[in-house]
Amino acid sequence: MIFKSYEIKKIDLEKIKILLFYGKNEGHKKEVTKNLVKGRGKIDNYYQNEILDNRNEFLDNTYTSSLFENQKTFIIKKVSDKILPIVEELSLKKIGDTVLILNAENLEKRSKLRSFFEKKNNYCCIAFYT
Repeated sequence: MIFKSYEIKKIDLEKIKILLFYGKNEGHKKEVTKNLVKGRGKIDNYYQNEILDNRNEFLDNTYTSSLFENQKTFIIKKVSDKILPIVEELSLKKIGDTVLILNAENLEKRSKLRSFFEKKNNYCCIAFYT
């Protein structure tokens, strides 16, 4: 589902668990991410390469819940189409109160990752170009 950056308040993190932010405006992406995850507990930052190198560890961390914290947020930076198989795997399983924010640079219109997020109703895709 495609949202505009000014529609961020319409996003319900109870329904939409995986979000894709892409574009050149890093400052705006950081601001929107900060406002979106405010008060959500632990926030873990990763780079795509770390996840691709330790796929099973990341997936286990995503599926398991903590006794001390109800909500987890993962921010994955510098993503590309290579992360799509992991996103598809996460879409098949229930991730509970975990929110996953994928932060990409420019994604072309024909990007597989971008088109995957644009076509799914329970995923969010926001472009940050201005």
